[in-house]
Amino acid sequence: MKRTPHHALNRHLGAARSTLLWIGAAAVGLAGWACTFTVPEGSVAVVARFGDPSRLVEEPGLHFKWPAPADVVFPIDIRTHLLDPPVAEFLTLDQKNVELDSFVAWRVDDPRTFLTSLRSRQGADDRIGDLLQSALIEVLKRGPFSDLVGAPGRERNLDVIRSMVTEEVARRCQENSYGVAIEFVGLERITFPEDNKASVERSMRAAREGFAAQYRSEGNERASEIQTEAKLKEAQILAEARTEALEIRGQGAAQAKRIEMESIQLNPELYWRLRSAEIAESALRGALIVLPADHPLGQIFDLMGPAVGAVSSTPGPAPESPEPVVEELQPPSGREGSR
Repeated sequence: MKRTPHHALNRHLGAARSTLLWIGAAAVGLAGWACTFTVPEGSVAVVARFGDPSRLVEEPGLHFKWPAPADVVFPIDIRTHLLDPPVAEFLTLDQKNVELDSFVAWRVDDPRTFLTSLRSRQGADDRIGDLLQSALIEVLKRGPFSDLVGAPGRERNLDVIRSMVTEEVARRCQENSYGVAIEFVGLERITFPEDNKASVERSMRAAREGFAAQYRSEGNERASEIQTEAKLKEAQILAEARTEALEIRGQGAAQAKRIEMESIQLNPELYWRLRSAEIAESALRGALIVLPADHPLGQIFDLMGPAVGAVSSTPGPAPESPEPVVEELQPPSGREGSR
């Protein structure tokens, strides 16, 4: 019997150990791969144990599970998704055709319900797209064509229609237990068939003219209010000015009277002489009078100089015509005793 050399036996044993090590490492790696899974940011994972989606993992990172087929992991993206279906044609209440390019933004709200009802994003897009089309048909047939081209102030306009479609799609998704939330529905572009363009132009022109008339009416009303307020303010200012003027005149008259009384008390004779001259100047200003040279009033005028115009004193004999009689102004009899 031939024996194996010692070094050949060692070589066979080393190869066997290396093979066992590689097999063990592969088994450990396979077990680690089968028993772990990762959840990326913006996603969650539903772990179904023997087909029952009983476990929801929401934290991003590395997680552990039982190897398949005991546990099966279904990753679900919970970020907002945008569904943009093709342009479709719809019919309004007054039998007018309109082409709408709509879109809908949605996200997964209940991952377990979403997994059991829709399974994937493609399934969700198909179902939500059908609901969007049916909701648009339902909402548009409730109102006339002018609702789509009306001004924002109308009771039913494009913004109201968007809100109604959003609520309708969200309601139907909830009734069907899709596990999704509808963020909003948008109407990106509205186009009209050729036979509707004239109607669109008339509707838009009528709406803009109505708003222009409303703005003009509001402007005229505001202008009238401003004018009324200005007139009331003017009347108030004038009344206050008149009251203040009367007060100032009263104060001035009282001060003048006080000064006059003080002047009388200081020198009554000089006061009444100057007062007589002022009265005469005021009464005869601009008049032509002829007085004798020795008349007292003429002497007063001579003293006053050119303050009184067109006054003539002639010496010599009096003219043939009757002489004008000018009485010298005297203070009231009641004041004679105070001289």
